[in-house]
Amino acid sequence: MPVSSLGATLLALGAADLRNAGVVLICLVISIAVHEFSHAWAATKLGDPTPEGEGRLTLNPMAHADPIGTLALPIMLTLLYPGMLFGWGKPVNTQSRFFTRKVTMRGGMAIVAAAGPLSNLLLAALALALAWALAQAGVITGHLPYTHPLRVFFALNVILFVFNLLPIHPLDGGKVLGWLLGARRQHIDDFFLRYGWVVILALMMLGLLSILISPFMQFSAWLFDLATIGR
Repeated sequence: MPVSSLGATLLALGAADLRNAGVVLICLVISIAVHEFSHAWAATKLGDPTPEGEGRLTLNPMAHADPIGTLALPIMLTLLYPGMLFGWGKPVNTQSRFFTRKVTMRGGMAIVAAAGPLSNLLLAALALALAWALAQAGVITGHLPYTHPLRVFFALNVILFVFNLLPIHPLDGGKVLGWLLGARRQHIDDFFLRYGWVVILALMMLGLLSILISPFMQFSAWLFDLATIGR
């Protein structure tokens, strides 16, 4: 987007745009905090003291927020491209050498990696259950707009769940794939370790990433409406 067009867009923003950006930011900060805490919690349960030692075994959002991925980029995307939900948190450092010998190092890393996206699935399920309960109580009537905080929180966590489980490094799904491939197919894992970001950027630029995620978003939107208005 040219600088002049960007400036004109920012000047044209109204109170509603700023409110929507605030809603997205709050939902994202909470979701990422739970996501990263879940990584830290899983690693700690496996015997790794690193996350707790670095202050990551906490639900305090400030411990997990990335200045760019959690704050600046999501705000800009929401203001310039309404409906685009994207962001990330500060990675949780883990050391597999501390893991209990009840699991392999690969298995332990896969468990820690999967804990993050699964926490987002849980948050989405809780948001859906709350929406259903509010609809049953008559608090929610009719179709909720896509900018409603509860709907944004639900959709955002579905996106975080699906996106992070894509089997590409440095996403969480890359570590799960590494465990599934095993040592015999280490060369495949090495490729994604080296070129994973290139693959992700290519998927985004070619529009393939939205094609992959779109069916999940359509299904989740239908599920949310089913919970709130019965269709």
